[in-house]
Amino acid sequence: MDSDQFILIDKKVVSDMLFGEDKYIAEFAEASIQSFNEFSKNYRKYLIQRDLKNFRRAGHKIKPVAQMLHLNQILEEYENAKKMLKNESPEKKLQNSANRITRICDQVIQDFKLMQKI
Repeated sequence: MDSDQFILIDKKVVSDMLFGEDKYIAEFAEASIQSFNEFSKNYRKYLIQRDLKNFRRAGHKIKPVAQMLHLNQILEEYENAKKMLKNESPEKKLQNSANRITRICDQVIQDFKLMQKI
């Protein structure tokens, strides 16, 4: 893959937000990798445990950066999962949601890893 091809992260949005400063972009990428990794793990853990309080806490931590980066897939899936918890949806649906978030976050992490190499 060409290093300028990002699947979910718009490099220009990140660059504009950080004034094109490579040092800040690298730091933001590193912090984002940690944040999305943590979110993915906590999303799965608390969704499967049906722990709405901690699930919301995990969502509120990632929501601002997901909004800044226009990661609507994450925001939509998170909102959908909250509804599934409230509606006591079957575990299979919760597992599917957790799997979707894992795939999305894995791609976001890959995008940020590419950004670090540029």
